[in-house]
Amino acid sequence: MQTPINRRRFLRQSWGGLFGLAAAHGWSRLFSAETARSTKHCIVLWMAGGPSQLETFDPKPNTATGGPTRAIDTTVPGLRIAEHLPHIAQRCEHLAILRGLTSPEGDHARGTHLLQTGYPFVQAFPRPSLGAVVSHENGGSDLPHFVSLGARGLGPAYLGADHAPFAVEDPGEVVRLLTELQKQRLQLQRLRVLGAEFERQHLDAALDRRAATLQRLERLLVTPFAKSLDLRTASESDRQRYGDSPFGQRCLLARRLLEAGVKFVEVYHEGWDTHADNFTNVAQLCREIDAPWATLIDDLRASGLWDETVIVWMGEFGRTPQINGNTGRDHFPKVTPVVLGGGRVAGGRSFGHTDRLGLEIESGRVTVPDLFATLLQALGIDPRKEFRTEFGAIAPASDHGSVIDGLL
Repeated sequence: MQTPINRRRFLRQSWGGLFGLAAAHGWSRLFSAETARSTKHCIVLWMAGGPSQLETFDPKPNTATGGPTRAIDTTVPGLRIAEHLPHIAQRCEHLAILRGLTSPEGDHARGTHLLQTGYPFVQAFPRPSLGAVVSHENGGSDLPHFVSLGARGLGPAYLGADHAPFAVEDPGEVVRLLTELQKQRLQLQRLRVLGAEFERQHLDAALDRRAATLQRLERLLVTPFAKSLDLRTASESDRQRYGDSPFGQRCLLARRLLEAGVKFVEVYHEGWDTHADNFTNVAQLCREIDAPWATLIDDLRASGLWDETVIVWMGEFGRTPQINGNTGRDHFPKVTPVVLGGGRVAGGRSFGHTDRLGLEIESGRVTVPDLFATLLQALGIDPRKEFRTEFGAIAPASDHGSVIDGLL
């Protein structure tokens, strides 16, 4: 018969493995007792590298800066976008295109921080990402409410680890994770039996807390959240409509996660840093996102989730109107393209206007803090809300931005 110390070692080693598996995916928030506060959702489609506005939502055909890209009509009279997004062109009545957003950050890391947090990067004062804020304000403890698909995403800063992103860099990894957790069911049963023995022996309260955690983790395995992560359970029709590309799978996952109650999903798509061969590369990149994005819009509208969800398409900055010697476009934060839809967003129009060559914003200039104030307002979060950091500093939710006039 095992001695108590051996049983305790077994319990702690087993629990450590399970906790490590859960913590690696940002699941610590599963183990608190808070309840959900809101039904607001957000999906950010993040174009990593910085998408060219001239080959997407602000084309300049037949000009010195426009390159070979043609403009096509959309479902909104007078609104034209680049030829590479024909499916999105047929859904522009549901979208708002920002052509006047400007940013001061032309570095990838700093630009990403600014566009994902609403604040410039300051090493001594980290800021939470939008996903962490939405998780903190609109989420509960029933499941992870900030999920990042395709990359890890920025962290929660002073909001705490409970609001860190649950990172899914590979949908196949999720299948492996769920399979591994399913294998732990027998071990969980053994742990409960041993835990009961420990309780009779009046062992420390930490073991009781861990036993309760294991029960919550086991319950999570049979929730809609766990099922939504396993694309093997998706219908054949869904898999065909979204396609088998990584971005298509991530868009399908994003829809399923929202259906399961997740409040914020970040979908990454890589390759937009087109310093060379911009026109060929962006045409291909747009083909990869066009149909899945359109399908996501259609599905959210059909299910009713569109009215409860804000979708944002953006990257860390735009690209130069000038074409470089490698037929590429370089970093150009002065004009940073953003597209929004869903929820309270007023679709079917563009905001802001650039000049004939795309070099300057002529009207409707807005800033990144303005964008964040607008997004927070759209998600039912007061942009003026103040958080208190662990050091006692006051941190406003937005950096003194103003809600963009007419967008909501």
